[in-house]
Formats: sequence, structure tokens, C-alpha cells
Amino acid sequence: MNNTRIIATIGPATNNKQALINLKKNGMNVARLNGSHNNLEWHSNTIKLIQDTLPDLPILLDIPGRKIRTKQLKFEPNFSKGDIIILTTDGSFDGKTKIPVNYSDLHKDLSVGDTVLADDGVLKFKVTNIKGRDIFVKAETSGCLKSCKGINVPQVNLNTKLVTQRDKMMISFAQENKVDFIGISFVESKKHILAIKELISPLNSPRIISKIENQGGINNMVEIIENSDAIMIDRGDLSMETELDSIALSQKKII
Repeated sequence: MNNTRIIATIGPATNNKQALINLKKNGMNVARLNGSHNNLEWHSNTIKLIQDTLPDLPILLDIPGRKIRTKQLKFEPNFSKGDIIILTTDGSFDGKTKIPVNYSDLHKDLSVGDTVLADDGVLKFKVTNIKGRDIFVKAETSGCLKSCKGINVPQVNLNTKLVTQRDKMMISFAQENKVDFIGISFVESKKHILAIKELISPLNSPRIISKIENQGGINNMVEIIENSDAIMIDRGDLSMETELDSIALSQKKII
């Protein structure tokens, strides 16, 4: 058995029988589904397809958890460096004038001067004003802010709930569909993992993969590791939430 395993994320291009067989033949050890994208019907059909095609292959469902993302947008705005765009926690907007995010209290946790990163750090903004539920940010890069893209606010303490209603729904869905593992985003404490374990009790399935991807996770890595079935190091988010030049050292410490 290899010490290094390959987790392959299954998407629209690979949710067919032949693609799955080819992935397995070329080294895929675990099939991953990203709960932040597509709908539950698609995920249910894809899980069944994987189970029928590769019955011995473990399935990992990453649930959205505490990760902040832009919502599904009808209009994905392009902007230039120096432009002011508006992020909002009001979910009624479609992206044309304001870009909604999935964390309803983000406007309360941010302050003028904070840095906001999007799309794995490709896009960078600086908060210039907060008015009601609207967050005015100045673009420090040019680009396009698309649907369901991750939002990072390094060094800012967020008051997100440990477990959201969507988490509960996704965990129930994972159990109903006999998924082997669930991936929990932005785990910062033993308390977070125990809250998830309470939800999966008494089945004690699926097993829990805790994702260490910010400074809180690094600070409490020992208690997180002791209470998890496995650990995933998300270097993308970790590189934005901490110092980029410390990623290799942090990874080594976790291992």
C-alpha cells in the first residue's frame, strides 16, 4: 500500500462510468465530492454512480461548513484595479450591483482597512467602508468575481456558527447515501469536532476528516488531530489565512 493516496474531486466532466474507471486505473484512491457546488440531486446520483461502478472505492463529501463563499450569481462582475465593488450579506442581490456572500454576519466582523481575498487569493481587496449589510471594497487586482468562490479574511476573527443548518442537512444526506467520509472545513477546536460527532451519533458514520486551513487550526492542531479520524491540510486556504512562507513548516508540523 502506498503511503501517499490520491483524492480525486469528481465533477461534471468525470461523473460517468468510463471516466471513473479511468481515474481508478490511474491511481485514484478516494473519490471526493464538493458540497459547495451543484445540488443534492446531482450529488446523490453521482454517489450512486460511484458506488455502482467502483463499489470498493471510499467516497468523501466535503460539506460547506464555515467556509465563506460568494453565492450563485446571475451576473459575474469584471473589474479593474482601483474599482470599488460592493459585497453584501443580503442574499437578494444577483451580482449586478452587489455581490452576495453566504455568511450573513460578515459585515459585522469586518472593519475598514481589513484585507479580503477571493478565488484562492487570485483577487485581493481592501475594505473602504461598511454601510448596513454592504461591504465596500477597493480592488487591488483586476479580474472577475465568480459564483461560489471562496472568500478569505486573514487575521480576522469570525463569529460563524460551529455547525450550520446546511451542515446538519449535508451530514444527514451523507448518512442516507452511505458516504464513507465527510470533510469539515475550517476546524479550529475539539469543540467543533465533538459537535459534528454528536450529529452523526449513534451511527458513528461517516468518519470525520478535519481540514486545518487557518491559524486557529494550527494553534489547536493537537486536540483536533486527537479527535479526528483523519486530517486534510488545505494549503490553498492556509496560505491565505496565515503567512505564505510558513506553509511548508506548518504542513510538516501537522504531519
